[in-house]
Amino acid sequence: MALMIQTAHTADPLPLKCKALPRVAIASRAPTLFLGLLLLLVSTPDMAFSFTQGDLYRQAKAATVLIVGINDESNALSFGSGVFISEQGLVLTNAHVVEDSTRLFVYIRNQAIDSTAQVLAIDSDLDIAALRVQTDHPAPFLPLAAEVPDEGTPTIAVGYPRVSDVLQMRLTLHASVIPMTITGSAMGRSRTAGLPILFVQTVGMLNAGSSGGPLVHSETGEITGLVVHTVPYLEQVKNAGGEHLGTVMMRAGLSYSIPVSRLRDWLEKNRIPFPAKQTSEVPLTPLEKELPIRAFLTTAHLLHLMAAVLHQDRDLLDLAIQHYESALQLEPERPDVLRNLGLALAATGETDRARVTYERAFVQTPSDPVLLKNMGELRYRMQDTQGAVELYRAAIRQDACLVSASLGLGIVLQAQGRVDEAKQVLRRAAACPSSSSDAVYHVGLALEQQGLGQDALQVWEDVLEQAHSATVIERPILNKIRQRVAQLRAQLTPQDRRVSVAPVASSAQSSLPKEAY
Repeated sequence: MALMIQTAHTADPLPLKCKALPRVAIASRAPTLFLGLLLLLVSTPDMAFSFTQGDLYRQAKAATVLIVGINDESNALSFGSGVFISEQGLVLTNAHVVEDSTRLFVYIRNQAIDSTAQVLAIDSDLDIAALRVQTDHPAPFLPLAAEVPDEGTPTIAVGYPRVSDVLQMRLTLHASVIPMTITGSAMGRSRTAGLPILFVQTVGMLNAGSSGGPLVHSETGEITGLVVHTVPYLEQVKNAGGEHLGTVMMRAGLSYSIPVSRLRDWLEKNRIPFPAKQTSEVPLTPLEKELPIRAFLTTAHLLHLMAAVLHQDRDLLDLAIQHYESALQLEPERPDVLRNLGLALAATGETDRARVTYERAFVQTPSDPVLLKNMGELRYRMQDTQGAVELYRAAIRQDACLVSASLGLGIVLQAQGRVDEAKQVLRRAAACPSSSSDAVYHVGLALEQQGLGQDALQVWEDVLEQAHSATVIERPILNKIRQRVAQLRAQLTPQDRRVSVAPVASSAQSSLPKEAY
């Protein structure tokens, strides 16, 4: 099952540089040569496959991703695993890993963080989802097997179990490989309709967070299933005198996976293309060496993201700061790391340290719009409103459609009593291409607060016109927009709604915290 963290409160990726190696086949027209090769393979069985167990583990870990789902309505985080099944970035996972999220982050080894993964299809009943991760380079992947192997077949389960526990031990993010054995098939029920279906039963110790990860044949490197269930139970705890102290959650060592045949049928039914050719061995790719600095950066980004969702949790922020500082020990003046470190320090209230850290980053990248925006936020927090205005304007000069900078500038101008200027800034932001439904929603709210209901209505109606193919991830925020549109339509007369906003060109909206790569 996916691992979920929820608060009690209410409320840009590095490209993959892997390229598939050509597979090598041995063939001969001469019977004597064929016989010689056969005898050689029999006498040295390890040569029947061109990879070692270490190669298999490395490839399987490289193809397995961590998926972090964020629900902005409930301020909750969920963690699960997924696996690349094609070089084009096609990822399979469980539906329950992604379906309740309003945002997704896909962590690909220590090489990339994708915050724009597209949900291609989702099936809550069969508990399967397909994502598309955008990459200009071939992704390391594992092929789908033709069928589930026989009982007793050794396999490995790959995933990211117990992520929060691992991170709190101050260790960096790393995929886990668990040896498993297939023990047969077991009948079960589909997740929502309760229809009888088969699952692959395995033995081996898995934990929460392994959901969506692959079950991989240990000899061929092919995916035989997708992990979906582990079996928990409550164990009674007693003291030395036999007195009952309570219960603890344990794992039974049994797990169940969605069989590969069902994965194949589901992909074909949803017309999602995937490599159909069968191979007898894992498609090995030359993998970049995992550098320590990338391990620190990936882990720091994840901790920083978790802290931001959980109302700037101080313990998580402190851990993120430690990993950013570890990365800086390896590259002392790296500007993206300094920028994110400054952001984390500002969130803890260490404004002086944050200011100094930002200034070090500014020396390296004085034109970074996200850095300028972050510095503006800090100046406003330090009650330097004019300094904040100048920095926000500098950020907007570098990126006219950095919406977060426009929103911040509007707030500062409003606080200074410069209402007309604030409205002008927000109107320009509203004319920008929509970076996300969430960004559009907040721009509309800011326009409403400035008394520009007509502008807000147009911005929201424009995004709703393009929402006919919205994914399950986008639906909650689009529903909120529809509610605000209905209220505004009831308030505004047809004449009030006659507005015209000229479009503005821009680069993509930056996220927060910005991916430090």
